[in-house]
Amino acid sequence: MPLPSHSYSQIQITKLNTNSGILGIEEFIKSLELSFFSKVTLRNWSPREDEIAIALEMQCSFNLLEILGHFNKGLWGSNDIDVSPLKKSFTNLVNSNSNRIPIDIQELTLFLNDTTITIKKVYTNSIIENFDTIISEIGKRYVSLSMGLTEKPEEIFIPVFEDNIQTIASSTIPQNLQSETTQTTYYKYWGIYLESDLDGLIFDVQNNKFIPAKLDFCVLDD
Repeated sequence: MPLPSHSYSQIQITKLNTNSGILGIEEFIKSLELSFFSKVTLRNWSPREDEIAIALEMQCSFNLLEILGHFNKGLWGSNDIDVSPLKKSFTNLVNSNSNRIPIDIQELTLFLNDTTITIKKVYTNSIIENFDTIISEIGKRYVSLSMGLTEKPEEIFIPVFEDNIQTIASSTIPQNLQSETTQTTYYKYWGIYLESDLDGLIFDVQNNKFIPAKLDFCVLDD
């Protein structure tokens, strides 16, 4: 059962399936389910008829540590040396609809047995380009994210922008906190929910530590 998650926003979304008129959508879903051992659900966030903004949900019956171990061994979501399964499958989907409608992934949510990971789009194709690196970075920082292996992170939100941080002591927040939506945005600040702190914490990725601030997820709309 996926954990109940906090939401970035309250956008109404429509489920995407073989009746949605998107070429290759069934092949895209099956490919992801095979590569990530997951049940895949796609929804469209865009209110416009001339674009598709996919909210991608993957429900996977593994714990976070199991996923990280399988990923490092190339057994989960990493079965091609040159191109990740997510990028390869998405490229095929986009190419199948290249003359019809633009497609991008707006948000990717990975529901695990013990953790929910939500990755938000920050620029065109940003999730596709950064997914593998993000999973790798979570693995490298797992000891810190879990408070020295004492507490599992229940939810991880990537990234967190400056407007999402409610400062407890402003002098303790790094002065270089920025809101640029570039590739490095994913590797600056994450939002973490632990069982012991329902308000959520900010994790400083570069310095590999939590900082004294609280989350406010009401402003992450595009």
